[in-house]
Amino acid sequence: MALYLTFQLYGPLQAYGLVAVGEVRLSASHPTRSAVFGLLGAALGVRRDEEERLALLADSYDLAVRTDLPGSPVLDFHTVQTPPERRNRVYRTRADELGGLLGEDEEPYTILSRRGYLCDASFTACLRARREAPPHSIESLAEALRRPVFTPYLGRKSCPPGLPFHPHVGDFQGFEEALAAYGLDYRLSRRLSPPDPAVVCLDTTGDRGVLVRDLTAHHGRRLFMERREESLDIPAAKPRGSDDVF
Repeated sequence: MALYLTFQLYGPLQAYGLVAVGEVRLSASHPTRSAVFGLLGAALGVRRDEEERLALLADSYDLAVRTDLPGSPVLDFHTVQTPPERRNRVYRTRADELGGLLGEDEEPYTILSRRGYLCDASFTACLRARREAPPHSIESLAEALRRPVFTPYLGRKSCPPGLPFHPHVGDFQGFEEALAAYGLDYRLSRRLSPPDPAVVCLDTTGDRGVLVRDLTAHHGRRLFMERREESLDIPAAKPRGSDDVF
């Protein structure tokens, strides 16, 4: 038995970055590892320039993500202001990009971009500690999701959560049992039907699964490494009633 944290991720729009080259920035079909632990870091109050704390957070837990409602892909057209690239210059905030770190003779330039989103999608994230003494207990992560320090969002700042995270902490034999105990929010189940079976993507080792590039190597420079992810089918989530309080 181990202690698991399970919580929901629903929003009218969500966006989880894939490998991005050029003007088209699509979304992954489910929350990436970097997105989930970035959200947890924000909830805990970890700042973007605290590289060691962010890396320790991401390296200390195993993650599984269940797709409850896959949503519909949406492609939006944008014009984006972006700063000139300079060696040894790291832009950590939008304020840095649009003036804070620019010289007097520098101005941001405009590019065209197409951004992908998931509309009306819902996911369930589930994690457990990899080591005996993780940097944050499972209970403290749940409390951070209930009362986040920084404003959380689902992949992009334009994608706020549409429902509370509703974290649940419990002892289970594995990810499948922990996810089976966490139903689909009744407000979603009234109007949307989850697919059957549901797909769960989880960390794996060796040669199993597929390679995905969403393991953060450097937050400030937005560099990512590859990891392996395995998919499995489980029964769809049953509706969770309004009186189910964890």
